[in-house]
Amino acid sequence: MNPLFASLRFEGVAHPWLWLLLLAAGAAFVAWTYHEIAQRADRRLSLGLMALRAAGLLALVLALAKPTWTRESDLVDPGRLAVVLDNSASMSLADPSGKPRFALAQEAVERLRTALGSNTAIDLFDVAGEPVADVRTLKPTIERTDLARAVSEAVTRLRSRPLAGVVLISDGMDNTGSPDLRELADAPVPVHTVGFRADPDAGTLDLAVRNVRAPVRTMVHNQVKVDVTLSKTGGPATEAEVVLKRGHDAFANQKVTLPAGNVEQTVSLNLTPSQAGAFVFTASVAGATGERLLANNAAHFPLRVDTEPIRVLYLEGFLRYEYKFLKNRLEDDPDVSLVSVVRRANPERPEAKSDDGLLGPDRLKNFDVVILGDMEASYISAPEYQALLEWLDEKDHALLVLGGYRSFGPEGFRTTPLAEALPVVFAETSSQSEEPFTLQLTEEGRRHPVFEITGDRAQDASAWAAAPPLLGTCLVQGAKPGAEVLAVHPDLQVAGKPAVVAAVQRFGAGHTMVLAADTTWRWSRLARVLGRADTLYARFWSQTLRWLSGRGTDDQRPPLVVSTDRPDYDVGKPVNIQVSRQPKPGEDFAASEIGLEVTGPSGRPVAVSLRATSADPNLFKGSYYASAGGRYEVAAALSGGGKPIANQTTEFLVHGADLELADPGTNPGVLRALAAATGGVYVEVDDAAKLAARVPPKERRVARVQRTELWHSPGLFLGFLGFVTAEWFLRRRNHLV
Repeated sequence: MNPLFASLRFEGVAHPWLWLLLLAAGAAFVAWTYHEIAQRADRRLSLGLMALRAAGLLALVLALAKPTWTRESDLVDPGRLAVVLDNSASMSLADPSGKPRFALAQEAVERLRTALGSNTAIDLFDVAGEPVADVRTLKPTIERTDLARAVSEAVTRLRSRPLAGVVLISDGMDNTGSPDLRELADAPVPVHTVGFRADPDAGTLDLAVRNVRAPVRTMVHNQVKVDVTLSKTGGPATEAEVVLKRGHDAFANQKVTLPAGNVEQTVSLNLTPSQAGAFVFTASVAGATGERLLANNAAHFPLRVDTEPIRVLYLEGFLRYEYKFLKNRLEDDPDVSLVSVVRRANPERPEAKSDDGLLGPDRLKNFDVVILGDMEASYISAPEYQALLEWLDEKDHALLVLGGYRSFGPEGFRTTPLAEALPVVFAETSSQSEEPFTLQLTEEGRRHPVFEITGDRAQDASAWAAAPPLLGTCLVQGAKPGAEVLAVHPDLQVAGKPAVVAAVQRFGAGHTMVLAADTTWRWSRLARVLGRADTLYARFWSQTLRWLSGRGTDDQRPPLVVSTDRPDYDVGKPVNIQVSRQPKPGEDFAASEIGLEVTGPSGRPVAVSLRATSADPNLFKGSYYASAGGRYEVAAALSGGGKPIANQTTEFLVHGADLELADPGTNPGVLRALAAATGGVYVEVDDAAKLAARVPPKERRVARVQRTELWHSPGLFLGFLGFVTAEWFLRRRNHLV
């Protein structure tokens, strides 16, 4: 540490000329005072007393002036090398030399430290990413190896230091179930790896699933690509089969030929989920010949399978509240893909008419439901009407017509080919009721899934009776024969019958629906004004679209789904299991029973008790504690009336010492791949010191200011007291006071 700058400063001196003036005045006063004393006493005594008084006053002035000694110097922070030492249980196994791998790794750390010298300091971390003060205190006892996490943690902890590189010393046996070390390719510094040569005598053939790469989310019936990385250790060339399964059900498989010796290979399979839900899939590999280890032959991966969205085209002739609220609702529905079009030009202008492609055959084939809002009949061309009717004749296609002054008026759909497809007969003379009313469900409406809320018809009827009133409705002559009237105006009659508000019918292979009221937005707005959720509005439109498209609420979902909160756990940690009943419309699972069993490596099933949740009567949760490492299967069964209804299985992995020690081999291939991906190099444990040449000096100099407050020490104050006291004592002794 070389001084760059040193100085003595008086921090209490704001105006030096004033202090010099005060010192001069003080000196003159002292001289005058002791001149008087000199006339009455010995001259030498007077001079001595004056010197003591002057020294005391000078000490006091120095203390008030606050003298400070300031020195600036360079602080050198040497480059840091993060060394991650694998202290998992597998490192306790012996090397071909007969010495434990961990002992060789400890020696490698010391050789590397010596080779680096003083230019680069080593920061040591264990396989959990925790700092280690002394390599001699580490023991190979960790029951899980997560190399990617260990390196990431070490880099994160040294992000504020001049990091020159990372060295990972390991046998390469990562057992997390999904080790994707390539995620470290974006590391800010090279990751050098130190490993152990593969022992050909460590055992016979061993196949393992090292990694599974798959999307976390997909749609039902959509094909997704799953990349499974296999490794083969020892043994001759062999054939193996890779299988993707969920529980006992296989979804994809592929046979591969693996050459002799050690090899790593990625196999791509196509998975097409057949059910929606949250599942845990398993990728497994099995060879034609026997293996020394089966615990590493499978890895699991989570996959959420969503239903295909309902494709909706919504045409509206005018901007209005019904359009605004309905558009927002459909855009918020994750199961709906909406395309909305609003006519913005003057309807009297020729360009306001929809073009031939808006409802043309090529456009309509991309949708499941078409919604027509308030518009004149001329908004849609004759070819488009014909295309719409032909499209309706296909399965699971549906048309919904919303009430409005124009669509139900004299220039509306009454005289178009569309009138034939709709479930109501338009009135000869258009009229509109403006009186607020509360929707009343018919007997068909109380049974229909569109108006279902709780599944209890009496409760649902009460909920709709308490719904905010609608502001009027368009009047129609009545419903067609064969149509179902779902809701009516309770206080208004047409031709001796309650005015129709909602009606549906089958047309060809599809469905049509008419909703004469155009103010359902009040079910949303008024609820929000009162600070409540608009559940009634959301439920109505969600179920309406699902029924129109032929989906039902959950028709693509299995009756039972079982899952765990994580795909892997440590020994002794709670495994949180969730089981969900998913009844279809019309089904009642309230009296059904759920049984849950967990089967571990021992093969003995253990029953797990479930507790219902207060928020959802179909959701149950339970906990299981694993006492040993390995793969576990969770089996849930749904039964009712003494008969099985459905069953579902999933898997999870428990990391334990038995899994660490089950495979005595090493995997230098993983370490080589990691080093290559990050710009580092791989060396064997005996050559660890050679990495010193790969670590560039990366010291950082930081200016440091050292400040010594001389006035803050007791010396000046004690000097002041000493000089003044001695002067007073001498004066008193000589009778000068």
